[in-house]
Amino acid sequence: MNIYSYEIKSQLRTYIIWSVSILVVFLIFMSGLYHVFMDSRADVEKAYSGFPPAFSAAFGIVIEQIFTYGGFFQFIYTYIAIIGAIMAAAVAISAFSREKRSKCVDFLLTKPVGRGAIFTAKLLAGLTMLAVTNILFVAVSILVHNGSGQDAAQLDRAVWASCALFFMQLVFLSIGALYATFAKKVRSVPGIATALGFAGFILSALYSLLREDAIRFISPLTYFQPYAVFSTGGFETRYAVTAAAVAVACIGLSYVKYCKYDVPAL
Repeated sequence: MNIYSYEIKSQLRTYIIWSVSILVVFLIFMSGLYHVFMDSRADVEKAYSGFPPAFSAAFGIVIEQIFTYGGFFQFIYTYIAIIGAIMAAAVAISAFSREKRSKCVDFLLTKPVGRGAIFTAKLLAGLTMLAVTNILFVAVSILVHNGSGQDAAQLDRAVWASCALFFMQLVFLSIGALYATFAKKVRSVPGIATALGFAGFILSALYSLLREDAIRFISPLTYFQPYAVFSTGGFETRYAVTAAAVAVACIGLSYVKYCKYDVPAL
């Protein structure tokens, strides 16, 4: 069976669950809670005033921003990004460790198909799944933006801000591929993917607390901030470049390792 289609079919069930989770969480918060949140501003401000500043910062709560559409979007994105990061890492780890987990690496790598072609097919399958999810996410974001009475002139920024999820997922896809190709054994795809996602969250929370650029450079969840798009019209260049460099480096190293992988003796 074609490797590309096989990977998509093999992950279809869990992929749908992840995708639906992202869309449902976004819809619940942006459609259901956004207006309630705005209408209860005084009560919300009073409640948050009792929280330690460190707590608010760690969970992405910025009072000066959160009562704007872009600020609330950024707040919700903090949690959607965790789901998206775990999903992207799981897609990559599942695809690139499948033969290791099934102990049939020799079966695949001795087929009359180049290792580079196998790697590319698996990577394209992962990219396809992420692309479809994010097309749906952007479409839902447009509907929510228009339905919430926002300025139509800001729609282009809402669309571009929604792309933050896709760009961030590309980074975690590449990190997942790197882990899967270099690890000798992969025992649990969900466990490893979850660990990577929450490691990203811990780094982003640490950056929110300390505001040190050095931490942000190693925090993939903060490379693309939707609020930056709503406020300035675009993502911050140096972090976008960092994300691209990380993704290219991880994919490049993964490709080299995969193509040179030695089939273990039985």
